[in-house]
Formats: sequence, structure tokens, C-alpha cells
Amino acid sequence: MAMIGRCQKKSYFRKIMGGSSKLEKNDGLFDFKGSTTELEENICDEGRPCPSIVLLYARMGLHRYNLLEGTKFELRRVKKYVISQDAGVAAADYFITLDAAIGSSFQTFQTRVTEESFGFFILRSNIARIRGDSSAGRRGVLLDHSLPEWPAENPFENHYLVKESDHDWIRLYMELVVATEDWSRKAEDSGPSKLEIVKVAMDSNGEGPDAINAVFYLRFKDFYMAQIGKALDRFAIVRRRFDEVTGCFSLVGSEVTASMDSQMIALHL
Repeated sequence: MAMIGRCQKKSYFRKIMGGSSKLEKNDGLFDFKGSTTELEENICDEGRPCPSIVLLYARMGLHRYNLLEGTKFELRRVKKYVISQDAGVAAADYFITLDAAIGSSFQTFQTRVTEESFGFFILRSNIARIRGDSSAGRRGVLLDHSLPEWPAENPFENHYLVKESDHDWIRLYMELVVATEDWSRKAEDSGPSKLEIVKVAMDSNGEGPDAINAVFYLRFKDFYMAQIGKALDRFAIVRRRFDEVTGCFSLVGSEVTASMDSQMIALHL
């Protein structure tokens, strides 16, 4: 499985509406209000709950910030998000404003998450910052979004094992795999009672457990799928990358099944 994608979609730079080109250049879409044929503002509150996929994207952006800054902010709520979507294209850019906290210390963040292709776990974030900061990654840079095959040898015996209790982003990776495999799945069917991580192995190419660039092999139980007659045990691969030159952070993942990859026999199930 090999995919090449852009850090930013070139079509994003065209003029969408009168006077909007300056907004785009300065990442001003976080403060965009209203809607056009290709831009839509969405407010999240008690009467208008935030969609589960947007919550996952918000967590991804916050994960990018925490990973690069060495912090442990936790998502409290999504305040608003703006969707930028080309006509006739299902994939979109999400400009998300969110509140996060470390203990009693609250901050408002802005993050941008880009879908390379709708229905696939190919996501990038070049902005994850505290509101008021103007930092952003470069636009229009080609990045390699390839995903390795499942290894011939059992990865859970040959790589560093990551504990969910130490890294809450492990669950985020699993939930992104599940959400992008089935967009019709309801949020309550992906909660802690429905998804359980069994093991996660990390291949950092010799850079150690603190490496940013790494491949993760996940084994988890999906009780929702088991209830509808499908396999309980599930496997997935997630590649995490950050390009220091461009500032682009990417997550690419896919579920793996025995029918897709004969190497799964190495798991000795």
C-alpha cells in the first residue's frame, strides 16, 4: 500500500469568495463565520453536539502539539469548526477551535486537520497552536504516505510494546482506524465498552520509545463488530511522521485482516 499526498491541497489557495484570499493566506479560516458553497462554520454546544469524527480530529491536532512541545493537554471541548471542501470532493479540511487543559490550566487551541482522501485514514495537520500564535507548517509540500506490510515475524515479540495507560494517544489511533473504516458507525459503538486494546508494538527504526517517527502495530478487540457476526480480534497498522522542515505531521493507518495479508500467520493465532 503506497500513497503520496500533499501537505496542503493546491486547490485551497484559489479565491473562494470575495476578500477571502487574505483570510486563507493568514490561516484566518479559524475565525470564518457563516457559509458559502465551499466553506461552512459549525458551532458546538449542548444543542448542537460536535460530530465524533471532529472530536477525533481535534484530539489528533492536540496530540501533534503535545508530542512536539512535550506537554499533556487534554481535550475539554470543541468550540467551533470550519469545513473547507472543494466542490464535488468528499475529502475536506477542518479548521478546529478547541479548549484543552492541564489540570486547572486552560488554553484555547487552533488546529487544522486535512483529509487526503475521504474514507481512508490518511490525515495531516500542519497547524496545532495556542490561539494567538501564528505558527504554521509550509504549504504544497509532497509527503510520502506509504504504509508497510504486516511483518513476517510477530511484531509484538520483536518490537517495543506501548502501554495505553502511559500514552492515551494509542486509543486515538485505534479509534481513527475504526472511524475511517466505517463512517456510518455511531459514537456509542466506538466507546470504551466496544473497543479494547490488547497490544501495541512500536517500530521506531532504532530511535527508541520516544521517537516521533514510527510505525505502530495494533491488536484490539471490537465488540461491536463481534455483535454483528464479524471477527472480534482486529489488527491495524498506523504510521506516524513529522517533517521538521515543512512542519507537517501525518497519521496514516489501515486495518489488516488475514485475507488481506498472508503474513498474519506469524501472529500464531
